[in-house]
Amino acid sequence: MGAFDGIKVLELGAGAAGPVATRYLADQGATVLRVESTKRPDFLRTLTQTKNSDAELDSAPMFVLLNANKLSVSINMSTVEGIELVKRLVLWADVVSENFSPKAMAKWGLDYPRLRELKPDLIMVSSCLFGQTGPQRMYPGFGGQGSALSGFNHLTGWPDREAVGPYATITDSLSPKYVALSLIAALFHRDRTGEGQYIDLSQIEAAVYSLSEMVARQSARGESVTRMGNRSEFAVPHGIYPCRGVDRWIAIAVHTDADWKALVRFMGNPDWVLNVEFETLAGRRRNEDMIEERLRVWTTDYDAHELMQRLQDSGIEAGAVQNFQDLNGDPQLEHREHFQSLDHVHLGTLRFEHSAIRHRSSSAELRRPGPCLGEHNEMVLGEILGLSQTEIQRMIATEVIA
Repeated sequence: MGAFDGIKVLELGAGAAGPVATRYLADQGATVLRVESTKRPDFLRTLTQTKNSDAELDSAPMFVLLNANKLSVSINMSTVEGIELVKRLVLWADVVSENFSPKAMAKWGLDYPRLRELKPDLIMVSSCLFGQTGPQRMYPGFGGQGSALSGFNHLTGWPDREAVGPYATITDSLSPKYVALSLIAALFHRDRTGEGQYIDLSQIEAAVYSLSEMVARQSARGESVTRMGNRSEFAVPHGIYPCRGVDRWIAIAVHTDADWKALVRFMGNPDWVLNVEFETLAGRRRNEDMIEERLRVWTTDYDAHELMQRLQDSGIEAGAVQNFQDLNGDPQLEHREHFQSLDHVHLGTLRFEHSAIRHRSSSAELRRPGPCLGEHNEMVLGEILGLSQTEIQRMIATEVIA
């Protein structure tokens, strides 16, 4: 039994930021219903499609993975009748989740003030890039802009090169955690008080909040922390070093002088470390280039995973830089059943991931892959909304259902 069995979520939106958040609830038993349309499909349905002329919109692995355990109904929201169907689904739902720019929901008459009139105890979350207020609120941006605007790109990369930004879209990875937590808090609040809630979450602000140390340092001392590659102010050595094989690497971090002595012993006390300056962090920082160059030569003869284990056994922080083949065979992940295989009608067997969270009294369960577009039309329109087959067929003919 999941922690959110019986909770009903209506999802309007696209991409990753909104859908990743609601999947936390879906994995714990909530019924999450996506409203979509072939007229303007979620862009994730067109991303890295596996070419299948019969089902291109249902053959994008990213969409299928991020939307596991959800239902899909295809409603054309450019029609008045389509909007009315969505309003009826609002009455069914406990939660409405959307991540459009503010003008979209207002245009459809689905903004919170009007939905609250329909359902006073409704919980609604809006999680667009800039939030619902302010001069930039209408900008319909994506995570790539979010990474830059929130300061992440200023921190990632090498000091003598351009900013490169973290891989993919960091705001789409960070904001769903805050959205899910806020939704859970709102559900508890409603259970205690009967009151609904509106949550206005800015993806940019969630990302800036995650960099609060850098903001505090700038405001307190005028510092502007910038790119250092893999280095750290507080540890030397602290980097990624080549190992035996093609594109194989290991991360090593030495935070204390005692850690440095342990690494020196492990390396067999080579002559190059016999420098009194290396015994302190300040001295190692002054000689960081030389230390890193020597380490890169030393690690080259080792297998990354074997060296990782031996360094860890000696009390030294180390981790092999794993590629995705490594992750699929990682014994720790296998032990915790992080991956689960599910069959998809068009893509075959795929490896899905559980979240990192484990509950003692309930368990997240992967029941089905992400839905095909409109896969659950009959159930939603007939069982939830009570439409007759005649009505459904008329709406299909007039492209209300499309």
